[in-house]
Amino acid sequence: MDCSSGNSDFLSLESSDCDSFHSIDSSTPTLNNTLSSIFQNLPKHFNVVHINAQSVPAHHTDLLTLASKDIHAILISETWFNPSLSSGTYSLPGYNLIRNDRLGMRGGGVAIYLRSHIPFSIISSSPQPPPSNAAEHLLIEVLLSNSKLLLGVFYSPSSSVDYFDSFEDTIDQFSPLYKNTIVMGDFNTCLLKNDSRSRRLLSLTHSYNLQNLYLNATHKVPGFTPSLLDLIFVSSPHLVTKHGQLPAVAFSHHDLLYLSFKAKPPKQKPTVVMRRSFGGIDHDSLLSDASKIDWSGLYDLANLDDKVQLFTSSITNLYDKHAPLRRVKLKHLPAPWLSDEIKRLIHKKNRAIAKMRTAKSDAEREKYKVVRNRCNTRCRDAQRQHIHDSVSNGDTSKIWKFLKTLGIGRSAQNVISSAIDINNLNSHFTCSPAHDKSSLRKTINKLASLPTPNFMPFNFTEFTEREVEGCIQSISSDAVGCDEVSRAMILPILPAILQVITHIFNYSVTSGKFPTSWKDSLVIPIPKRPDPINFSDFRPISILPFLSKALERLIHSQLSGFLNKNSILDPLQSGFRPGHSTTTALVKVCDDIRRGMDGGQLTVLTLLDFSNAFNTVNFEILLGLLRSMNICPSAIDWFHSYLNGRRQRIKMNDAYSQWNNISAGVPQGGVLSPLLFLYLSTP
Repeated sequence: MDCSSGNSDFLSLESSDCDSFHSIDSSTPTLNNTLSSIFQNLPKHFNVVHINAQSVPAHHTDLLTLASKDIHAILISETWFNPSLSSGTYSLPGYNLIRNDRLGMRGGGVAIYLRSHIPFSIISSSPQPPPSNAAEHLLIEVLLSNSKLLLGVFYSPSSSVDYFDSFEDTIDQFSPLYKNTIVMGDFNTCLLKNDSRSRRLLSLTHSYNLQNLYLNATHKVPGFTPSLLDLIFVSSPHLVTKHGQLPAVAFSHHDLLYLSFKAKPPKQKPTVVMRRSFGGIDHDSLLSDASKIDWSGLYDLANLDDKVQLFTSSITNLYDKHAPLRRVKLKHLPAPWLSDEIKRLIHKKNRAIAKMRTAKSDAEREKYKVVRNRCNTRCRDAQRQHIHDSVSNGDTSKIWKFLKTLGIGRSAQNVISSAIDINNLNSHFTCSPAHDKSSLRKTINKLASLPTPNFMPFNFTEFTEREVEGCIQSISSDAVGCDEVSRAMILPILPAILQVITHIFNYSVTSGKFPTSWKDSLVIPIPKRPDPINFSDFRPISILPFLSKALERLIHSQLSGFLNKNSILDPLQSGFRPGHSTTTALVKVCDDIRRGMDGGQLTVLTLLDFSNAFNTVNFEILLGLLRSMNICPSAIDWFHSYLNGRRQRIKMNDAYSQWNNISAGVPQGGVLSPLLFLYLSTP
């Protein structure tokens, strides 16, 4: 179809672009290079493309070659995603993947790959599985430098779906809220036909000031009449500087649509972190300097917090000399296995499929199969070699971290909307239910009136250097707490500082104090769902100082020994106990039910689900329970110090919330927390 002809409702902008890329031959540049040449002079514009991918899993390699810093958003129809497919497996470097998968049936689905430095929030997504009278859609609000923009992708599975009412409801609800709107997708309504469907779609969009941009036929199948199914609607056509279509034979019979919109995206700021380089340390020199530190002043201090502060500053100064903090820019590297050779093979495969579709001959089909098989084999071999190299002779934790990027195991990366207020989220995490003061006092008085158990009271015994060393070496976590002293800083110099660490630990239990700086926790919110919106959609992962966990582990060992020796815990308690699990609990319940059935008894099972159970623990009740278990007053003082005076802040996307005090609940991430929580279920 000639670009100058067509429905008068089309808006002709840069129509010359339509002819330039309408055919493809052996000299045609790659799709990525063509888009780069289109967008190269428009770096300050918001550049968007849409493609009917007909299975992202099948064409992920082609998407990797398509993605670039010049394209800010890639809208996908027919993703063919389902919940079992991890976003990490089909990610694009430098992009966030936002999905709306079709459920209950094969195919379909829509998604948006958005540059990771551009803030967004999900506005609307179609229900899944989609109703028979609705199209699938995904709408997001994009925060540009000086404005907000509504960006959406739509997909109608066939020309028989009467999606117009649901489409109108969606546009009516959200489009009036935004000055600028961009909607692209496969609407399965051919606008080359002057029929009721095309007239209804154009009438509907015009009523909401959405202008359809001029395009040629976008769906071309050999032997069938070309049709215009893939469309671009915008609310501000005067801001469109360039738009058009390109053959995307690597994906489907649908053309790729592109659009450059005169709206400045936020500038991508390099992610800069302060890190120590431990690889180049002269360990002999480090250990020598550590052994020369004069700790006499620390031993003379009477205040535990002063001891910990001096210890922390001394260790920090030591590493500032041997492994100083340096500014490191994090980069979004492309797929490591995607070499120039493989890119050439992919381009050759795309040329071959274009020739096959044009020539429609068996010879060209056979040539294409040969090139396709060679390309696919080379891609698989490169990926396998990369995986093999990454998991061979590596650290176990690093191997699992790498495997999670392949989608193996639970997904570690979820898209978090920038609309989440981290201060309010922190308040949500630290809030605790209010207790009736009268009931609370009665409970505490009742605990105080309980008779003293007939066994020896519990008190701490001092730790030996051997116990402290074994405990520190048994902790495998490399997480760095708020004190900035990590496992990687302690282990290399442990022989030189073991005595002073043991002194601090013993001074803590004898003085009945827990170091104040070790009570601060850094919380990383982890989404429970792919598109978290509410605060309840997050779970907090708390990071505590490394040495605080070592001290807690030593306390845990002594306390659990006391509990087991005196059979204090309920023998049917399966949670947080060695040798027990959900399996042992389930076996007990099943056995009780079977016994009841054998005895002709009626079985009634009541299940309770406590929300935020750890956060509901009241400090006074817990300390009262500890006293009732014949815990010595000096140990009670330590637990009182351990529980009270804690605070936390959230880290999300390199931003930090304000500090919030914690007035209830056993410490999230604490080694002692599960054991203390068990006291509440002890009869």
